[in-house]
Amino acid sequence: MSETASFSNIAVSNRRRSQRVFLKVRVVARFRLLEREWIVDADTIIVNAHGGTIRLSVAPMAAGDTFNLTNPTTDQVESCRVIRIEAMQSRSSDAPSGHGFEVAFAFDRPSPHFWGVAFPPADWFEGTLDH
Repeated sequence: MSETASFSNIAVSNRRRSQRVFLKVRVVARFRLLEREWIVDADTIIVNAHGGTIRLSVAPMAAGDTFNLTNPTTDQVESCRVIRIEAMQSRSSDAPSGHGFEVAFAFDRPSPHFWGVAFPPADWFEGTLDH
């Protein structure tokens, strides 16, 4: 395989539907677990027009489960689907190990205004900036 073909395959595999932004936003997750409704505060890690990743203290969900996410700042509510869930490993010796969960999710429909931020244009690449 040529170097050009290899680079092309990497570029195709790294494409995303929308630009990701590292952003901490306080949101509220609402879901059902064990015949009970849960309302849990969360912080975002990464967001985009199609979903994001949040930190939750309770992880009752599995890939494919649905939940509602509210952004109190924009006063919007969106239905979401869990893509991936992982137990968070503590990075500090003061915090208990395995505290909380990282949940990657997708909105049921694209919602670029949910986050209340302007996303970089689709053709923006950090590598093209002069530092």
